[in-house]
Amino acid sequence: MTWFLFCYWYEPDAPHDPVGLVRIWRLADTLAKVGDRVTVFAPRYRSALIQRTCAVIPIHLIHLRLLRPLSYALVSFLRGLMRALVTRPDIVYYRWMESPHALILAKLLGVPCVCEVNGEPVPQWPGNQRKFVCGFKDLLAQLALKRCDRIVVLTEGLRVLIQERYGVPLERIVVLPSGTDVQRFAARDAVACRLELGLLPNRPYVGFVGSFYRYQGLACLLDAMMVVKRVCPTAELLLVGDGESTEELKQQAKGMGLESSITWVGRVPYWEVPTWIGAMSVCVAPFCGNRGETSPVKLFDYLACHRPVVASAIPSVVTTFTEDSGVQLVLPDDPRLLAESILALLNDPGLCMVLSRQGRQFVEERFSWTAIVEQLRQWVGQDLGVIRNAHSHVLR
Repeated sequence: MTWFLFCYWYEPDAPHDPVGLVRIWRLADTLAKVGDRVTVFAPRYRSALIQRTCAVIPIHLIHLRLLRPLSYALVSFLRGLMRALVTRPDIVYYRWMESPHALILAKLLGVPCVCEVNGEPVPQWPGNQRKFVCGFKDLLAQLALKRCDRIVVLTEGLRVLIQERYGVPLERIVVLPSGTDVQRFAARDAVACRLELGLLPNRPYVGFVGSFYRYQGLACLLDAMMVVKRVCPTAELLLVGDGESTEELKQQAKGMGLESSITWVGRVPYWEVPTWIGAMSVCVAPFCGNRGETSPVKLFDYLACHRPVVASAIPSVVTTFTEDSGVQLVLPDDPRLLAESILALLNDPGLCMVLSRQGRQFVEERFSWTAIVEQLRQWVGQDLGVIRNAHSHVLR
């Protein structure tokens, strides 16, 4: 099969290499590894300039607020037309963005269009945007999503949301969760990882990897660490990432006297993440209760590295991770419960070993990128008639 993948993402605090495109890169690289021809039309960030198994056409952006997305839409549309003169795609696949240009290109070329929706197309967070702006964006989402041949979503909750809010029939929406690279993310000796990173080798480390947005629940995690430190004074916190709430979190930590117990790692290249996870004793994902629908990529990476995980029991997490998945679930926004779960793992190495084995087996069987891509290819082949001899289109 021949794929055209379109993806636009912008983070104001990380304009040079946003983490929001990681899933698309993993999808594209894995499709190429199984023998498909893949061209990715991505913003010209650092991640678009490294050597890959797929073809990449970096799209130059005009870095002004309104012109940035418009420049991506126009230039990527024209480059897609030019590329189609050389290699006609079988599928146009795009990550949801507030522009229908990928859908229009697919219609012009007469090929199926698949849209991937990673979260609410128009987030309904309080104070997010003016009412008329949200209304216009909702109308645009409805017009686009109802005209795509198929919709890929990351959670069952998103599947229901797209059907109820935008009127897309459920049979045209498929759940395709995120996954992990089980070769890159694998078990590593914790002491060796700590020494490599310049950390103290025998300290218990509680760790988080991701963007520092308020919905990640990091303020709650800092409150929980105060409880953890009273019981386990040697425990330290590793925070790998950055984001809009970084300074706010640092001020909170300073006011709590936690500065000496936290390592603010900042953003690291994706290929370094397994080493940081390997240095952690317990990994956490303390999502806020109002997080909304999400496919928690970090949890799959944690589990692939044989690390026990504590995560908030928000709907998208509860429906994905079973009792034997290596994840301990706690009610969100409760520092005491979060701390108790972390301490239970720090004080029980045997339980950590059991959870680590369960977690690794869980992601190997169901959430490796190879398995996910094979399911996608089978579904596309059967339902859209691109390849023959496909099997089920139900992706779980």
